[in-house]
Amino acid sequence: MTNPERRLRALLHGVKFVDAVPKSAKKSRVYDDFNSYYVYYEKEGMVDWFIENKTNEDKYVVLYRGGLFDDANIPFYILGSEFAEIYFARGESTFIQDLGKLRWQNLAILDDGSRLQIGAVFYLPARGIIQIPELGYKNLKDIDGEVIEVKCVDADLYAVFYDYSEVIEYKTRYGHEVSPPYDPYAVASLKFSISTIGYMPTFRHIVPFNVLDENKDNIDKRKNSSLSLFKLSS
Repeated sequence: MTNPERRLRALLHGVKFVDAVPKSAKKSRVYDDFNSYYVYYEKEGMVDWFIENKTNEDKYVVLYRGGLFDDANIPFYILGSEFAEIYFARGESTFIQDLGKLRWQNLAILDDGSRLQIGAVFYLPARGIIQIPELGYKNLKDIDGEVIEVKCVDADLYAVFYDYSEVIEYKTRYGHEVSPPYDPYAVASLKFSISTIGYMPTFRHIVPFNVLDENKDNIDKRKNSSLSLFKLSS
């Protein structure tokens, strides 16, 4: 059985810069620094997002969106987090390891201070506009998308444990065969700070390798301490 809250499917390989927002686009959110718009194609059940940087500085952002459908209410979550392992396995996106090489989009680790998640980070140049196509919008009633700025704060090697139902869901919905990464898998990635993670359509437990090493060291120390006590009591 499919999860209605994991029905959206970004076409990250189709992300591109555009010169202007189409006249047919509807405004979603308007802020001092960013605007978001969308064009809905009812027959295809598809949306083209357009996000605009109104500042004179290059920015790194995520799209935080949700929708209301005839049969489901999809809470706000970060675009890219729904099928991150699928996008990675199919070569539609890669994890960013060098900020200077981030063009259009890449997957990255996001940190809101309390938990980690994976999402698509977009490079949005000064006064630039980017187009992001997305499927899964059949029977759409309402939609909203917020542009959130993120800041690169670190780089590390991570162990990612993820809910494998993501893979089953993808195959059920789209019928595509895919060779997903192992659970868990290791990946090197930049980490970006974000104000909120929000809803998690695919649950992940993401641990930096240095934390795993520290835990292993602590376990080894406890084992050695226990062995020493055992020898003394013998």
